Amino acid sequence: MTHLSSVTNSIPTYTASACLDTQLSRKIVVLLAAYNGAQLVRDQIESIQQQTISDWTLLVRDDCSEDHTRDVLKKFADEDKRIRYVDDMRGHLGAAGNFGELMRIALEEGADTIFFSDQDDVWSSGKMARQLHCLDDLEREYGPGIPLLSYSDLEVVDENLDQIHPSFMHYQRQRHEHGDPIHVLLTQNFVAGCSVAINRPLLELAVPVPKEIMLHDWWLAVCTAACGRIGYIDQSLVRYRQHAKNHLGALRIPLVGNFLAPSYRKRLAKSQSHMHGTVAQALILKERIALRNINCSANVRELLDRFSSCFGQSRAQRLWTVYRLPLRRQGILRKLLLFLRLLLVPPKHLKQNVPKKAMAA
Repeated sequence: MTHLSSVTNSIPTYTASACLDTQLSRKIVVLLAAYNGAQLVRDQIESIQQQTISDWTLLVRDDCSEDHTRDVLKKFADEDKRIRYVDDMRGHLGAAGNFGELMRIALEEGADTIFFSDQDDVWSSGKMARQLHCLDDLEREYGPGIPLLSYSDLEVVDENLDQIHPSFMHYQRQRHEHGDPIHVLLTQNFVAGCSVAINRPLLELAVPVPKEIMLHDWWLAVCTAACGRIGYIDQSLVRYRQHAKNHLGALRIPLVGNFLAPSYRKRLAKSQSHMHGTVAQALILKERIALRNINCSANVRELLDRFSSCFGQSRAQRLWTVYRLPLRRQGILRKLLLFLRLLLVPPKHLKQNVPKKAMAA
């Protein structure tokens, strides 16, 4: 895995000339899914325009915003030929669906390297070059044709871009998993979508994006952990803006939790949909690997099979299955929350509720 020794705001310079061969040989596409982001999306697009890598295409799609996001995006597209506004009649798809549609288009149009952009952040000028370098390193180490994902740390900032914390990973009390990340990613996502870049083999594996998944970035991370390699850059390459309209945002996990607090009660109330979503992801991926005859280790296949079938078991059997696999979460509070969810959600044979076309796609 690509991993630097310490968090720093000093970004190594990977200039356009240094990455010239990569630009000439790859079609680089950035995907930006927008919704009610008129006030902040300009900063994000301008930071993409200021990258040291200049040969890219930015696909932007507005998910039926209620403000003038559509007008802002169309103005950028009119002024910069590298930016294309996706104008369709598909309506409101939600965050994962919006990105899923953009991924479908990128696949059809032959994208080789794909970057994911939220609408309200700001990229460091060397972000694209640094991640292209990371993907190159991974490909040299593991060979071509392997699904690859690169992600980085983030700088947490407020609405005015003033720093809240230099490291999103530290702020969230998360860490990159170097060994067998699938054992964590099946129940906890630590990969921030706004920092992600992937290669074409991963795009081919992940598309079409099933409607049953939790989040597009979580789906990408699980697919990569199962069938490819994840590279982590221990530097903050994105200024991750926190504001009132964040879809998710940076939620601080306390060292000592109060399970009577509203935040914990809210999490527990979502237990059923959350756990069924994580199991559905595993089930769909297991079936996709089998139907497409994708190269994947026997251990990963068994892990996906046992986890995706555990909700047909009694609560006690399910808890024992997850404990023995073993699936794990980072930090004692996340582990306790997982065990509580396993106990609270009633038995359910999930496969009956997942459309066959989602598994066969």
